[in-house]
Amino acid sequence: MKENKRNKKIWDLPLRLFHLSLILVVIGSISSAKLNMLDLHQFFGVALLGLVFFRIMWGFFGTYYSRFTSFNLSIIDALSQFSKTNMITSIRTPIGCYSTLIFMMVLLSISVSGLFSSDDILYDGPLSFLTPNHISDWTYIHNTLHYLLYILIGIHILAIMYYQIVKKMKIIERVLDGYSRIEKINIVSINEKPLIGIILLLFLTFLPVLILLYFN
Repeated sequence: MKENKRNKKIWDLPLRLFHLSLILVVIGSISSAKLNMLDLHQFFGVALLGLVFFRIMWGFFGTYYSRFTSFNLSIIDALSQFSKTNMITSIRTPIGCYSTLIFMMVLLSISVSGLFSSDDILYDGPLSFLTPNHISDWTYIHNTLHYLLYILIGIHILAIMYYQIVKKMKIIERVLDGYSRIEKINIVSINEKPLIGIILLLFLTFLPVLILLYFN
């Protein structure tokens, strides 16, 4: 796609691959848990942890819109998003930024608590032996946070449908190819070198899986 005023590159390839990988891993994690395939579930869990670590690192070392410094966390701007006179022109909307941070915190908490959890029957988390007196606490946290995750996923899907269908903003296409498709005077066009990011994404995703395979 030729870059012009309407089509500036905003999302780098590693970040787009992260989003796709996150969807697949979360689906696999939820499905394996519902099917009571906990031995498989733990591998999705550690892969999810690796993905979250990648996103944290990429928030400091990625391209412009991948970095946390590009986030707009203004409470006033967030409230103004519900106004008909909303004048926010940034690619990074406040509510979108808060949503990203909350998602990452919940996913990180679910992944970490799963390492120390147990079903008290057939499965013990790979690190549950380290905190034997608090396994029930970790398990409670792990199981409870799933309900919050379902709520966040539901809200996220509704928001995507709203912006994609009602506001015609083509945000799905943006995530797929990384181009803005909107006219905004303050868009920063990125100049990415994706190889390092892709290697980091693969390394952090598969390393915990390989470690778990080795010790199982």
